[in-house]
Amino acid sequence: MADLGKKFTCYQCATKFYDFGKPEALCPKCGANQKNAPAKPKVQKREKVAHVIEDDFTPEAETENLDEAFTESGVPIERGRGEGFDPGDLRMDDYDE
Repeated sequence: MADLGKKFTCYQCATKFYDFGKPEALCPKCGANQKNAPAKPKVQKREKVAHVIEDDFTPEAETENLDEAFTESGVPIERGRGEGFDPGDLRMDDYDE
């Protein structure tokens, strides 16, 4: 492949061209010298900001009396199943068969 030199994009008319190794890179469309191009402003880096998630969860205090957790015969009373209970969970009693 032939050496076409350095590739430029004209700062005035946005034409893309090669300089063919010449000392002056002149735009073929508008004739602007690319050495006279204004300096590109440096982009300032933005500070990283941590996203704060507000949590309104407050744990419920246990106010149950442990004496009421058992029947008179000593068998534990089943309570309402709370959040996170999977009805597909098996207990050892399910394997008696």
